[in-house]
Amino acid sequence: MPPQELQREQFWKILHQLTGAGQEISLYFRAAVGTYHSLPLDFLEDSYRHPRLRVTDQAASKAQSLPEPHKTSFMKEYLRSRLFTLSAACHKYFGPLYRPGRETHSYSPFVDLLMKRSEIEPAFPELARPGVYGEYVKLSSAMGLFARAAPGPDVAEEPPAYGTAPAFPLNQVLYGPPGTGKTFHTVTYAVAIIEHKSLEATAAEDRAAVMKRYEKYKEAGQVDFITFHQNYAYEDFVQGLRPDAHAGADTLRFRLVDGVFKKLADRAKANYEAYQQVLRRPRLPFETLLDQMLSERVNRETEEVELPLNPPGGQYKSMIIYEVSEDHLKYKRRTQRNAVREEERLLSLHKLREKFEGREIREAINKLYYDAVTDALRQFSSSLRLTRDGGQLRHYVLVIDEVNRANVSRVFGELITLLEDDKRLGAPNGLAATLPSGESFAVPPNLYVVGTMNTADKSVALLDVALRRRFAFVPLYPDYSLVPQFEAVLRPLNEKIREKKGTDFLVGHSYFIGKDPAELPGIFNRKIIPLLYEYFQNRPEPVREVLEAAGLTIVEENFQWKVL
Repeated sequence: MPPQELQREQFWKILHQLTGAGQEISLYFRAAVGTYHSLPLDFLEDSYRHPRLRVTDQAASKAQSLPEPHKTSFMKEYLRSRLFTLSAACHKYFGPLYRPGRETHSYSPFVDLLMKRSEIEPAFPELARPGVYGEYVKLSSAMGLFARAAPGPDVAEEPPAYGTAPAFPLNQVLYGPPGTGKTFHTVTYAVAIIEHKSLEATAAEDRAAVMKRYEKYKEAGQVDFITFHQNYAYEDFVQGLRPDAHAGADTLRFRLVDGVFKKLADRAKANYEAYQQVLRRPRLPFETLLDQMLSERVNRETEEVELPLNPPGGQYKSMIIYEVSEDHLKYKRRTQRNAVREEERLLSLHKLREKFEGREIREAINKLYYDAVTDALRQFSSSLRLTRDGGQLRHYVLVIDEVNRANVSRVFGELITLLEDDKRLGAPNGLAATLPSGESFAVPPNLYVVGTMNTADKSVALLDVALRRRFAFVPLYPDYSLVPQFEAVLRPLNEKIREKKGTDFLVGHSYFIGKDPAELPGIFNRKIIPLLYEYFQNRPEPVREVLEAAGLTIVEENFQWKVL
């Protein structure tokens, strides 16, 4: 059942329980100024989903003045059971009787149905506030206020559609030579993506604080970190059969297990689908929004709502709303000297609705006060947020370290197609694949993949061509500004390596982060020189040329170069 219908059912159920306690509740229609006509609510055999309206003798007498064919139709149904459905009562009785000539227009009598505050106050004490709502409350307002108070409101302010201009690519690979901080930066990328922040702003924050939030998101299931290797397979990544450790010693059984990507995708999909349900809910009608705003801002002691004037209107600085009738909003004013004038001034609800919906109204005297109410309504409307889970779209991030060290075609399988932006769930060309288990699977648009790739590792293929075009590639190269005390050595070293091998084989700055210049020989002898021998296939001559280009003093020891 849709959430709106479910809450409407709950609303009638509460009223039904109230009638069971001996309380008679009626729906009212204003016949004239200060005169209201009622039909009591009747619930038959616990049928609170579809309440009936009972026709009283007074109502039957009044119906004699109905125009044809409404009179004949009304009397026929009245003689049969004296009970009308809510729809029949509105269209065969309330509407034709009190709004004659409007039945052919787009007029619905439901909008004028009222409930008596004193009758519903035992069930909804917070929804019917004396002074603000008056003696009668609109049925639509009572339902809307109940929805506001009930868990999980049935309506929400419609936010912009997701995915029109993402701040980050959905799939990206940070690539570069070793020691350039690729894995280090994945933390910054993950936190920035999840928090909808720029990469620069997140990188400028304290690293310990960023790491703390990153760990929090991992615990919450929004981030996963994995490292590819030569034995990594589709069964580890998407879905596969695994031996059942709980089976008996003499029995070999297998069970289907979801891989790390599918688990994260399922969590992201659940959030995305819940968010889409929120987007499909209708906007709050004006009357309900006004009632909710007044209920939210009411002073509990005075039962009044005070709104500031912007700019202040001469000698007055605010308006004080003290009653809302069926047609008008009643208010008084507070002066700049903080004195309140006891007066009764009116704003038309019809004009307020038109102004709130963007239409021009002809109102010169009270324009400032119409602006104050509509500005407060817009502010309240924009601040409405669902509090239950699923109200906000969350981003999920999978970090794949060393993405090129596995057989990516075998690991990704059908994901090679599903990862594309326009093939994601909800996209114009969205696709779903059938997994080997028979389950339909699609990749949601709030799942981001961030990979790292070491360009110096030529022992494995850089990346499958079909997968490569589905990722954005972000280069990371040595940043000398992070290690200024070592720049005089590192820069010429890399220039010589670039001349001989290319940019894929530069030496990154991370080898020197947090180090003292006195540690330079140890850094080279234990880490960089072995790396250079690997770059040049254990040939000592090019290694010597690179080290000498960096201005280092070297000697040969145990058939290898050593920095003094």
